[in-house]
Amino acid sequence: SQRRTQALREACSTVLAQNTPQQAQAAAHTLMLYLRNILREPRNRDLRRIPADNAHFVSTIGSIAGGKDTMLAVGFEEEDEIATGSLTRTFFVLNRVFLDDLRSALGMLESGGRR
Repeated sequence: SQRRTQALREACSTVLAQNTPQQAQAAAHTLMLYLRNILREPRNRDLRRIPADNAHFVSTIGSIAGGKDTMLAVGFEEEDEIATGSLTRTFFVLNRVFLDDLRSALGMLESGGRR
């Protein structure tokens, strides 16, 4: 959708403007990996659930300016789940897969946010 494309463009601009080039590149690489995996296996729910406390996610996307906004702009939603006992764990979950939107987002990321 156009709204999602605009949100992604703005989030990518934030990532590029407020982080080092290395941080921006690592974030884009990780998000492109997530999107490629989902496009390859759109029915695989495990690929559409990213733990917010995953060390790789935290170091490349979760801890940088605009990182979480980029995930949300692509269509992920932040969801809390009760793990064991009363511990809550947060995931970024892509509940609805719109393949055309994911392809568009991947293309925008591959072109450095210029699409």
